[in-house]
Amino acid sequence: MSVFLKILAAPEEKYVGVKISLIEGINVLGRVSPPSGIVLDSPKVSKKHCAIRLDKGHLQVDDLGSSNGIFLNGKKINSEKLQNKDRLVIGDFTLELVVRK
Repeated sequence: MSVFLKILAAPEEKYVGVKISLIEGINVLGRVSPPSGIVLDSPKVSKKHCAIRLDKGHLQVDDLGSSNGIFLNGKKINSEKLQNKDRLVIGDFTLELVVRK
């Protein structure tokens, strides 16, 4: 199974279309590496913004106390299960989850 995030919108056009592979375990997204393994370079993204957990095909996103929160399919959330084609807004990035079996 292949799981990745596709950037649909970003503060810089060069990032649009980029695919970010997710690994089994915890994937931390944020503005600074370390502590974040996946860097989204924008002042609207917290240093450690959120974590996406991939565990045997199950996906969940958790806010890590970010300043601007995370939005899943247009709704602000703290923690939620993820499915193929879900859209996350983190700061000024819009990401689509893609799951290929």
